[in-house]
Amino acid sequence: MGQGPGQSRYAAQMWGSGATIIGFILVGLLPASLKSSPAKNPANSPLARPDIVFVQTRAFVPGPLAQRFPQGSRIVRLNSANNTGDLLPLTSEFFSAADPQVSFDATKILFSAEKSKGDRWQLWEMNLDGSQKRQITQCSENCLRGAYLPANEIAFTAEPAATNQTFSQLAVVNTDGSNFHIITFGTAPFQLETVLRDGRIVASAPWPLRDSPDATTRILYTLRPDGTALESFRCFHNDQAILTDVEELQDGSLVFIRQAILGRNPGGALVLVKQGALRAAPLAPLQAIYQSPRQFSDHELIVSRPTLAATNVPGRSDLYLLNLSTGALGPLIYRDSTLSSTQPVPVLPRPVPKHYWNTLNPESATGSFISLDSYSSADAANGRISTPISRVRVFALTTRDGSERDLGEAPVESDGSFFVKVPANAPIRFVLLDANGHTIREERSWVWARPGEQRGCTGCHGDKAVSPDNHWPLTLRRFDTPTPLGETEHAFTSPAK
Repeated sequence: MGQGPGQSRYAAQMWGSGATIIGFILVGLLPASLKSSPAKNPANSPLARPDIVFVQTRAFVPGPLAQRFPQGSRIVRLNSANNTGDLLPLTSEFFSAADPQVSFDATKILFSAEKSKGDRWQLWEMNLDGSQKRQITQCSENCLRGAYLPANEIAFTAEPAATNQTFSQLAVVNTDGSNFHIITFGTAPFQLETVLRDGRIVASAPWPLRDSPDATTRILYTLRPDGTALESFRCFHNDQAILTDVEELQDGSLVFIRQAILGRNPGGALVLVKQGALRAAPLAPLQAIYQSPRQFSDHELIVSRPTLAATNVPGRSDLYLLNLSTGALGPLIYRDSTLSSTQPVPVLPRPVPKHYWNTLNPESATGSFISLDSYSSADAANGRISTPISRVRVFALTTRDGSERDLGEAPVESDGSFFVKVPANAPIRFVLLDANGHTIREERSWVWARPGEQRGCTGCHGDKAVSPDNHWPLTLRRFDTPTPLGETEHAFTSPAK
């Protein structure tokens, strides 16, 4: 893979299949209309409230991340303590900037920016007052929506410049711009959402995981920063909605936005998945529209929501507090009569996530999967598949043209276990067969194993909120090596350069 400077290799590898997602913008050479901020109305704020960094823009357009704000946008800082509503512009030298994130020690701000209109988006870092800006990436395409990782790394979304492509990937880079590498594979348009305190990355992407211009859903997935352990977060497969704007709360719950249909304006219902719960539940009235929820205090979120009808400018939004216990909308934090305010981030230190040590073997061309019990299925009667399973067939997705390739079959033991070796970095799916070769169940989406990764699963569509029983599966008692499938002497590669 290409690294920070000179990423022609990266561009050639990435964009053979196309890509699209959504991006944010700021105002460097601000249009005159965006340089004023009239009618500032901060809420009556206690002195203990932290400062807030957020994005202002005049226009929002759904679609690729890099095209969200065609008229530009800017990142500003609100001093909450002085109660004056004065804003400090932080990105005046850019046409567009967005996706602010405060560092773990609350001394730096990571953001995405478009230097001049039409430039590629890059990741930048600056001090809290906007000084000492430093460009991190040198992408030949768009690199944006970043999040800090431990060990001086940053995860982000990489999407193509071409507007007719819907393929995008997640990538990781060192904070000095070195060691740029892709961590997602296949044709699905991945978009980074957040980094959990346990070190996993939360991403959103359509289900099933493949490129589809007609996809109307976007569910949540988790993976490690080295691209291992990809899996869907809870069972949202049948939810015809777009799930985005994810925030982990102090108690380990996840709050996010559920948008029923991709419409003209951002936002949707505010929902919550409590730690250990299998399902999401509304946090606020479903008819209310919210955007960019972030934890502000022990009992409050700060949210962006459309301006109330009495003063409404179409597409404009303001910043409010929201009570986490009741879901009730709290006081107004900031309003501008002409500009939308969104993506608020409190300037507060936060815990550093756990660090996953990279255990991949770069010399390996394969990874392996072990299923502990293929009979286990949360959507089957009594949680068990009743038909005897004889074999498992494995298909791989060809990124170049989206076709499927049959890698072969492996035996399934009487306890439902199987053990297979597959090409590394190749999106694959599993089909369970009876003794006559007829399909019992088949996976619709895709997953992969990184070089040298040994992956395990509990069964077919298992309960993601419950840990599996600890037992020694028959497939490991009978075989000390997995069944090799496909051309395992060569690792999967991205589209040809």
